Amino acid sequence: MAKKISILVGSLRRASFARKVALNAAEMFPEGWQAEIVEIGHLPLYNFDYDDPEVEDVPLPESYTAFRETIKASDGILFVTSETTAPFPPV
Repeated sequence: MAKKISILVGSLRRASFARKVALNAAEMFPEGWQAEIVEIGHLPLYNFDYDDPEVEDVPLPESYTAFRETIKASDGILFVTSETTAPFPPV
């Protein structure tokens, strides 16, 4: 069974350098590994209530649930993001 790696790109821009690096990295995994870029642009802003078991009246967005399931099914996660004068970007 192939190992599954989810690649998260820390930029929403289609032509970002981080995306180019991620696309190249995905092709470099050896046989028996499956690397896939998991898009984050459609995710809502995080709301702690989504994960609070005591809160029952906040509906979970479908995109949030699908993203979590994809990450749970992964054997590893590769974060590809730029660094600009030390801090990480907000995305």
